[in-house]
Amino acid sequence: MSRRQPDTLPHQPPFRFAERQGETVVVLPSVGASESFPFPVPVTMLTDAMAQAILLADPPAHREQLRLVAIDQATLKQEVHPGDRLAVVCRKEATFGRLRRYACRALRGGALVAEVTVTVGF
Repeated sequence: MSRRQPDTLPHQPPFRFAERQGETVVVLPSVGASESFPFPVPVTMLTDAMAQAILLADPPAHREQLRLVAIDQATLKQEVHPGDRLAVVCRKEATFGRLRRYACRALRGGALVAEVTVTVGF
C-alpha cells in the first residue's frame, strides 16, 4: 500500500502556517503584514506551525485520521516576527500503537528559534 502525499493541509489562512518547498524543507511562511500583527509571533502559533509541519514531513496514509494528542516542552529561544521564514525539521522519536511522538525544531538561518515535542494519533 502506498502512502499518499496530502495535496494541502486541512488548515486554511489565516490558520495555515506551514508549507512545503522542494522535497524536504518545511517552512513557516509570513504570518501576516506587520501592520495587522505588530508584535512578535507567540510561541503558541509557532507550536501550531510545527505541529502542522508533521503532516507535511511525515504524512499519514489517511490525512483525515490525524489527531493532535499532546504538546510538550515548547520552548522559544529567539523572538520571531511577521515575515520571518523558518525551516521546520520534524524527527519521529517514538511510536506506540497508533501514537507517534515527534521532536520538532524551527530554525532561522541555521540558528535554533523554537522547539517542541508533539504527539499525534493516527
